[in-house]
Amino acid sequence: MSAGLGYFPSEAEPNHIFPNQIVDNAPRSLRGFDCSAFGTRQHLENLHPYNGRDGGIRNGVISFAQRVRDGRGKPWREWTARAGSCAVDEAERLLRQDNRADLYVSQAAFGKWRSISDLTAIGACYADLDYHGVSRWRGKLPADVAGAVLGHLEEAMLPHPSYILSTGRGLVCVWLTELLPRAALPRWNAVQKRLGAVLEPFGADKRAQDAARVFRLVGSHNSRADHDRRTVGMVWCHGSPEAPTRNVFGTLADEVLPVTHADLISLRAERAKRKAEGKDKAGPAKFLSAGTYWETVLTDLQRLRAYRCPEGALPEGQRDTWLFVAASAIAWISPPEVLGREILALGHEAAGWRDSETKSRMSAVIKRARQAAAGQTVTFQGRDVDSRYRMKANTIVEWLSIDPTEQRAAGLRVLVDEDRKRELNTERTKASRIRRGGKDRAEQQAARLEMGQKALYLRASAGMTVAELAVHLGVSVGQVHKAMRLAEVQ
Repeated sequence: MSAGLGYFPSEAEPNHIFPNQIVDNAPRSLRGFDCSAFGTRQHLENLHPYNGRDGGIRNGVISFAQRVRDGRGKPWREWTARAGSCAVDEAERLLRQDNRADLYVSQAAFGKWRSISDLTAIGACYADLDYHGVSRWRGKLPADVAGAVLGHLEEAMLPHPSYILSTGRGLVCVWLTELLPRAALPRWNAVQKRLGAVLEPFGADKRAQDAARVFRLVGSHNSRADHDRRTVGMVWCHGSPEAPTRNVFGTLADEVLPVTHADLISLRAERAKRKAEGKDKAGPAKFLSAGTYWETVLTDLQRLRAYRCPEGALPEGQRDTWLFVAASAIAWISPPEVLGREILALGHEAAGWRDSETKSRMSAVIKRARQAAAGQTVTFQGRDVDSRYRMKANTIVEWLSIDPTEQRAAGLRVLVDEDRKRELNTERTKASRIRRGGKDRAEQQAARLEMGQKALYLRASAGMTVAELAVHLGVSVGQVHKAMRLAEVQ
């Protein structure tokens, strides 16, 4: 465990002076902290921090929602605000209105609308604890349950959250991290699943583990809660209420997941050692994991759609195949509990389909994903494999008729032909060499030519041998030979 995460003893007692706080054996600086300092602005600024760009401007939007009773069969109203100060201003505006009941905010930022397929950044892991549904904790004070949660995490040797919110009838535990791209979702999902499994005794909601989740806004009211608990607010934090501790996601994942990133590096180092000793004849890994492969496929599909249809929706004739592949990709990176919602959102965004139409057309994808979640398999080439649909990249390229021009112009990384794949490999190799301190090929060629010209001049004017030239120039004899041959043909 990392000392920087600040673990506290599990024996926690409620603070009878400030009933919304916990006083435990934590350092003196954390005793009696004022939870009210974590207001709506602090909630938004910590959950959706500014980045390092000029003015702190971030791409994407934050989703807000409110449960309403308008008598028209629409119990849910949702809208967006641009990430950054606009979202903070919107949150504060909502808390100034008369109706503060049942207000929600997304935990991640999105391109245009709330869906995993349109995720731009997420800066937290979380667990939604519906403890009112667990007989052992039903009716307990939020602070008491929060203290028990902290003790349970300690026993499981997992880090404490950055803060815990009381939502009226439950708790939300939040582990703040740096902003992560959608490419991090496979590992992020694994962390979410593990946290939910550990906190299951407190009613952890498995349906609330996806990256497109909304939770109640601090300062809002839960209309279903008892009057004295209806206001959503902080009950515990690590750090200060104004700025709770933010974790490095890699470190958090290493502490939460059974197999850590360091373990993987150790295994790779051991394999490299065996290979050097001639004991491992296997070649290097050539394939992405299922999660990272399908996340990259989904990114390529979104880039292709943006290139072909800048206005948004796909034209007739391109919708079914694109949506089928995209839905299949989402099935590999989205929790099965929210897969249907994600596919419906994508059908509306990319094709303009009604929910009923999307359900009808994508029912096979959803069915296969549910079968996989239930542990069912299908037989493929004599083996039992995951029942979710899978397609090779060249098959998708053929189905969607992605030509080489589009592959380059749209910046595709996986959905490419063999020629483009070789180009990308060359680009990656070049970038890797430069990162390690190597020179660009053109620079290397120019330096070799210059050395060859100098060597030819010294041999002609001073009669120096190749061996003497090598000592004089500080290079090997072979390098001198190559440089002179290059200079001679120029």
